Amino acid sequence: MKSSFKKLPGSRVELEVNLEQKEFLPYYQAAYDEALKNIHLKGFRPGTAPRDIADAAVDKEKVFNEAAKEAIRWSLDEITKDNEWTLIDAPQVEVEDSKDLGITYKARFAVFPEIKLGNYKKIAKRVLAEKKEQIVEPKEIDEALDWIRKSRKTGEQLPEINDELAKSLGKFQNVDELRKSIGDGVKMEKEYKEQDRLRIKMMEEIVKDSEIDLPEVMVEKTHQGLNKQYAPALKAAGKSEEEIGKQLHERARSNVATNLVLYRIAQTEKLEPTPEEVEAREGREHFGQKLDERSHYQYIYGVIQNEKVFAFLESQK
Repeated sequence: MKSSFKKLPGSRVELEVNLEQKEFLPYYQAAYDEALKNIHLKGFRPGTAPRDIADAAVDKEKVFNEAAKEAIRWSLDEITKDNEWTLIDAPQVEVEDSKDLGITYKARFAVFPEIKLGNYKKIAKRVLAEKKEQIVEPKEIDEALDWIRKSRKTGEQLPEINDELAKSLGKFQNVDELRKSIGDGVKMEKEYKEQDRLRIKMMEEIVKDSEIDLPEVMVEKTHQGLNKQYAPALKAAGKSEEEIGKQLHERARSNVATNLVLYRIAQTEKLEPTPEEVEAREGREHFGQKLDERSHYQYIYGVIQNEKVFAFLESQK
């Protein structure tokens, strides 16, 4: 078997393969024998007609196509293993030539990209140094109390903010306990937002410092998902089709790049989740859709893996 390939943009590969007669013949023979067994001629039981008579009834083109399909499947499998490629879409195959029971074909397909990570530990440490202490101002607590007060409005009458109101909300004995609980909640929310800000910045800088040839097939699939999820709201907000397409395509590229970098860091640092960790998570809802068992496992696996990567990056202080 002779083969050559060239890499194309978008993590695509164009491959040319030549299978000589000795390599292709076993596949042709197997397909021919199978076709011969299924020939039905009047006066003969299946498989008992003289070979020369049965041969005339065999659809040679169909035999060749079946043989080519199996030979191509075998050769592609061997070549992808030798080159350590992981195919991420179905190959587009075109038989270029066939003679003397040998074939030459071309195949085009996308492969999982090579990812050369930037200095993610150094970047994480630098970004984390920008972390801002979160302080809760008294007016923020007052605003939350005012919202609670309005939610308890009876007719035109607003309740007083007092110990009685605090007790009516459950576990609080007085207003001070209520204010403290609100303050803790506001602070926690602000800390989550700060964590998200730092994580986004970390990933943006790590992606920028890394080398990735983004697979367009991944970008397009992600774009379709984002379009289905967000396009109606963006359109309702007055965005044009062109603006929506551009915005979501850029977001799709960013999402794919981020996920690939997270995946490579997990591999490098051996941060893969265990089956027990995955099985401990509950819920099969994702973007409002019910997931099958395999998709559910993969989704939860990815969520936990990303959590492990971010925890690792956030330990680089």
